[in-house]
Amino acid sequence: MHAPNGEPKSTVTVLLTAADSQLAKALLRTLAKAAYRLDGRVFRVHALSHAQLDIGDKQSVAAAFAHFNPEWVINCAAYNAVDRAETAADEAYRVNSLGPELLASECALTGARLVHISSDYVFSGEPAKASELALNQNGITRSGLIESGLTESGLIESGLTESGLIEGGLTENATPAPLSVYGQSKLAGEQAVLRILAERAIVIRTAWLYGVDGHNFVKTMLRLMATIPDGQPLTVINDQIGSPTWVDALAHLIWQLIASPLNVGCGSGLFHYAGQGQCSWYEFALEIQRQALALKLLDKAVPISAIDSLSYAAKALEKGNKLAARPSYSALNSGRVRQCLTGQNSTSTHSPELWRDWRWQLKVMLEDYAAQVY
Repeated sequence: MHAPNGEPKSTVTVLLTAADSQLAKALLRTLAKAAYRLDGRVFRVHALSHAQLDIGDKQSVAAAFAHFNPEWVINCAAYNAVDRAETAADEAYRVNSLGPELLASECALTGARLVHISSDYVFSGEPAKASELALNQNGITRSGLIESGLTESGLIESGLTESGLIEGGLTENATPAPLSVYGQSKLAGEQAVLRILAERAIVIRTAWLYGVDGHNFVKTMLRLMATIPDGQPLTVINDQIGSPTWVDALAHLIWQLIASPLNVGCGSGLFHYAGQGQCSWYEFALEIQRQALALKLLDKAVPISAIDSLSYAAKALEKGNKLAARPSYSALNSGRVRQCLTGQNSTSTHSPELWRDWRWQLKVMLEDYAAQVY
């Protein structure tokens, strides 16, 4: 249990699942930086690992609720091995669908509220052409963004972020059409939560999470860039577009949503949140290397080549690895949750990291990571 010293005047008891996940660690880290106090209340968090709480087991869930009596539950647990889920569908559904359903049912019985984390993989990627059209109509191509230096200087200074060209993305009204077992199980989980709890639940779809903890794309790229043989290119997919999201920013948002009830009239508890803007995995890798070199996390640049997803999947299959289908476009629009939080009397509402371009979020994360390394 994580709690401050002394007896609080007002406390909020929170049950946190998957304590070893990068999101759970970010939630604990950001709350600790706030001295466990938000908007005049003290938060007591019981962070349980999978061994301590199996959300797919009804008895385990009931026992945790009975012991801790939480007012809020934050579900970070997920079966997120996207490729393995194709052949382990039962386990994927047990964790991603049954687990959230059991948590929601127990919340309904006890009066607790639930924050559940879902995924951009509930979408298929059809809007990609529309996104490209919006860029091309303004004389900008994705490759042109890099060639013009916008990737290096940041889109905030260019005015593109403010104009909304890059900030667009899928809203909560977009129709889900998951391509993989992972995506299908995540969609089933969020639907179960909203069916049982309605507006007493907060379901957050997020995307491309990375941070200083755990396994994620940023840390994988840094490792590969540091160890790849000289002259050998690093191959990264260039036709899947999404929104990289710093996990600490998502953690800030979650605490803000719990500490400051949403404005009346916000409707259902389904929200999108991701770093502002969008890019391909290839563009993401280029920016990771650029910033890592500037911070001296890398000694030298390595060649990075683009590959389309079909060719990448074919190469993986040659090595005996069958890849699940991914959405070609899953950038998320965070406008609704931002609008719903506007006007709340919360110091955390003004956390600048929440609404910044993904390159800025990446910079802060890499600075934190560099501080740990050095």
